[in-house]
Amino acid sequence: MAMRKKAKKKRPKTFFETLTEAVNYYIDNGWDSEKALLSWSNKLRIASHRETADAATTRNHLTAIYKRLVIDGGALKDQPADGVNAFTLKKMKPDLRKELDRRIFAASELIKLNRTQAIDKTIQRFQGWVSSVPPGGTNAADRVEQKRGIMGALEDQGYIDRRVAIVQGHKLASNVTFLISIQGGAIAFKWHSSWRRPGYGYRKDHKDRDEKYYLIRDSWAVTQGLIKPVDGYYDEITAAGEEVYCSCKALPIYAPQKLPAEFLTEKGKREFNRA
Repeated sequence: MAMRKKAKKKRPKTFFETLTEAVNYYIDNGWDSEKALLSWSNKLRIASHRETADAATTRNHLTAIYKRLVIDGGALKDQPADGVNAFTLKKMKPDLRKELDRRIFAASELIKLNRTQAIDKTIQRFQGWVSSVPPGGTNAADRVEQKRGIMGALEDQGYIDRRVAIVQGHKLASNVTFLISIQGGAIAFKWHSSWRRPGYGYRKDHKDRDEKYYLIRDSWAVTQGLIKPVDGYYDEITAAGEEVYCSCKALPIYAPQKLPAEFLTEKGKREFNRA
């Protein structure tokens, strides 16, 4: 007996192939019925969901940043000699892992939301165009231009995903520095702006913060009355990396003696003059 040949599984059509069929259908036939429009819209939605990737790329990007900073100890590069050491960093790994998980969750939710909006916008554009095609079709429409106009929102999605990854990466790096600095007993942060970097789109208020010192409100040095705010407290401003595309850094200070003299109270001056 001859062996029955196994039927080859049919490959699902890509979004572009489905859109090409839909555009050709309406250019040839024109607006005909609500049922047909809903059917084509559903086919496009299914194809777009099938092709839009999940958040794996962003998750891998954030995990790589976490590995560099925490597992490989890269976060210690921004710590002064009297700051957090490798032993303290190791003890904090569970808390820092939670921060990574929070960032991955936030990025995944943003990517899902952005993709849903992009797909909805694409279907909206398609339906808007179809409603303008006269019954019986048209010879005036450029098929290539129509497809390009309809799928514009989905074509932008790769750029949007990369932007989400970059922003969440900055936030993760900044929060790792903040958490280990607080755990290590930091008393202030010195703001470092990237405004000198060629091509960097800095914010004016972030440039104005450059080289300023912001005290940590409940630090031991503030509680003991040894230092006073001159530039303000860190919780009164947006944190480094908090705003979109901010790559500023907040470098921790651990000893009152490392602050400019005007930050010392009278008590602090007496204490450290004696020392």
